[in-house]
Parts: sequence; C-alpha cells; structure tokens
Amino acid sequence: MLATCVPIASAQPASTSPPAPDAIRTDDASRTAGEARERRDEEIEPRAIATAGTTTIGISGFVDRVQSSEQRFPLRLSAQVDVARFITPHIAIAGGLMGVGSAGAAGADADLIGREAPAFHLFAGALYYFTPQSMISVYAGPSYWAQLTKRAASDAGMAAVLGGVQALLSSRVGFFVEGGYGLGLQRGSEGEIQTRITTRVGMRVKF
Repeated sequence: MLATCVPIASAQPASTSPPAPDAIRTDDASRTAGEARERRDEEIEPRAIATAGTTTIGISGFVDRVQSSEQRFPLRLSAQVDVARFITPHIAIAGGLMGVGSAGAAGADADLIGREAPAFHLFAGALYYFTPQSMISVYAGPSYWAQLTKRAASDAGMAAVLGGVQALLSSRVGFFVEGGYGLGLQRGSEGEIQTRITTRVGMRVKF
C-alpha cells in the first residue's frame, strides 16, 4: 500500500509593524487640542451685562449736593451698596443702603438733623438697560430715596431720575458711572422746594 504525504505549511503570524512616530504625535496633538477646546467652552461665559434672572451686587462712592430755593446744603460724600435683580432681559429692580457724611457742615455733626447730617439712607427703584446683552449699556430709571437716621420731621423722601453707563471689565465684573436728579416729595420747614443732584462711580459683580 502506497502512502502519499502532503506537506502542510506551518502558519506564521503576520508581522505587525509599530505605528510611525509622526502618526503618534499627530494623534496626541489632536487629542490635546480637543480637550483644550472643551475646557475653554466650559470656562468662557458670554460677555453680556445681564440676562433675565441675573443678580448684581454693586459698591460705589459718590458726591452730591442738596439745595433749595432758600438754602444750599453742604457737599456730601457717600458710600453705597446696591443689589439689583433682572426680572426681564432689560428691566432690573434695584435697592440698597448708603452712608452719607457732610463736608463743610456748620456746627457739630452730632447735633445736625436733616439732609446735611451724617446719616444712613435707603433707596429703591427700577432701571431699564437698553443693550444688556452686550458689553456696554446705557440705562435709566426712577428711584426713591429715604433718610433712615437723623431725619427731619418734614422730610418725606425724594423721587429721582437716574441715568448711567455700565461696561464689562470681565465676564462677571462691570464698571459704571451714574448721575441723577431728585425732587423732594414734601416742602421744607419754610415752604421751600428741595432738589438733589448726584453723581457716583462704582463696580458691580453679577451672579
């Protein structure tokens, strides 16, 4: 009986060449660039002064003068803290507290009563921002000012109109300049009409 032998070729594993160094570097660079873009997208906030629901806290200082047809009160220096909440994309409800000191007042400060006395004041109002979704906006609105301490019996507070400009220094911090004109809601002790002119400069942080 004749046996036939058929040779069987042994299987050799296919040789796999390592990836080229240039390809590795390209993949690593692409991955790093993609991760960096993702981090930037998460960290960068829109450069807008405010949107609906934004809350801002401001600190400012200002100089103003109250006067009437019968009397001109001393120059006043003030520091103020305000809080505002945007109830719409353009309208903010604002309020705050300010401390006022007088420069050039006659007599001892402890004995002064009325608008020329060092005192705390409360204010509240509304502001309309014309372009709040941009980095700079003009705004204006009505406000009410009331003296809390050392208040004269005839003082019913003041109604005022404010106007200003606010600009962003970063995604959260803004700088503003503001002016206003107020009118007393009740005449003075001698029947005079009292007015107030104010200017202030400060910064606001949004949340």
